[in-house]
Amino acid sequence: MKILFAASELKPFVSTGNMAAAVLKMLKSVSKKCETECIVPFFSAINRKKFDITPTRVSFDVKVGEKYEKAEIFEAFHEESGAKVVFVSNPYFERDGLYGNETGDYPDNSERFIFFSRAVLEYAKIFRPDVIHCNDWHTALVPVYLREICGQDDNLRNVKTVFSLHDIRFQGKFWSYDFGLLNLGREVFVPEKLEFYGDINFLKGGIVYSDAVTVSSEEYLEQIQTKEGGCGLEGLISCSLGKISVIKRSDRFVELYKNLIG
Repeated sequence: MKILFAASELKPFVSTGNMAAAVLKMLKSVSKKCETECIVPFFSAINRKKFDITPTRVSFDVKVGEKYEKAEIFEAFHEESGAKVVFVSNPYFERDGLYGNETGDYPDNSERFIFFSRAVLEYAKIFRPDVIHCNDWHTALVPVYLREICGQDDNLRNVKTVFSLHDIRFQGKFWSYDFGLLNLGREVFVPEKLEFYGDINFLKGGIVYSDAVTVSSEEYLEQIQTKEGGCGLEGLISCSLGKISVIKRSDRFVELYKNLIG
């Protein structure tokens, strides 16, 4: 099997919280049994020289709203896992902070991670994975685009998606005026899909559109089904239990992938 992890953070390259460590743990385990790569944004905080990150000859244009942005691909070897790490370079990520600065979140975060999610799928046409494993809201649009736009591409037709939910508090919620940046039909802006009390909710899209959702413990799954712990998505979680798996050990992901591929 070929597995493409998509995440905004990965240790040791860049880390602000628990997700980077969780993705590292999964990557180390899965790469022992599968051909595995991980794709992340090439943030300015990542030390190019320290990690021997090198350019490739790969680049492509990504549509965001009415414009096209160029994605340039860099790569490095991930010593702890033996996997290749792919970095997506664009001025969107050439900033002091990953998601914001001392004044707050960047106002164009929706645009930045629409770009990244679509870049993941453009790269997937080259790598041709069996499964794309996404993580938290930053990559939650990957399953959406795969189903709504890219699913009929010959290189992506049979790709399955896994969405790991690390922290439901951070959902990637943006005002409805950003909907035009998505280049999706208005039929997806409904409560059953991306709409969330009049806003767009990226995390919700990842849960709805992915083939499988994972959490790390039964306790967390119970917590996010409550009003206090679900942060507004408790109803969706409860309705999605049929495709949510509790996976405590990273080596169990390979079994999940096999079941999805069939």
